[in-house]
Amino acid sequence: MNRYIIYSDGSLKGNWALRNEKPLRGGYAAIICDEKDNIINEVYGGFLNTTSPRAEIYGVLAGLKAIEEPSEIIIKSDSQYVVGTVNDNWLSQILKNPDKFSNADLWIQVAELLDFHKVTFVWIKGHADNEINNKADALAQFSAKLLNLPEDEYINNSKEVGEPLVSKFKTRRSNGFDSRQENGTVVYSLG
Repeated sequence: MNRYIIYSDGSLKGNWALRNEKPLRGGYAAIICDEKDNIINEVYGGFLNTTSPRAEIYGVLAGLKAIEEPSEIIIKSDSQYVVGTVNDNWLSQILKNPDKFSNADLWIQVAELLDFHKVTFVWIKGHADNEINNKADALAQFSAKLLNLPEDEYINNSKEVGEPLVSKFKTRRSNGFDSRQENGTVVYSLG
């Protein structure tokens, strides 16, 4: 069985509390590594009018969907919401009563992939000294700024609970996404 490490992250641009900056733009990213932390692939994308928790879950989904054969996977995320939902067994409660929980449509998709792969979730400190996690964060932020992002339909009540967003879940792949600082400014580039 193949083994991978996925660093996932989500980002939300806009003033969520006041909702005065429209539209809110959410980006997600997953950096897929081999078991020695060598980067194999990067997947990313985003949605308009989404939420920060949904962006975080989309990062996990993007990474898991990118690995097509059953594998052993470690998901490393700085989202306590994501890691806690799985590790503290909230996911089983969501699956039993999806109409009572936010983001159930996405968690149902995650659960299907957890049945396909053998997955362990590990929380890591965000914005710290983990270079790959920081790169996932930069890529998620970059993704939130992409042009022509689709609308997150479920958040706008146009989807039923549990109905997957497959038609709208598009992942962009990069070969050589890079972020670096030049003269105090973060520079993003896609190779």
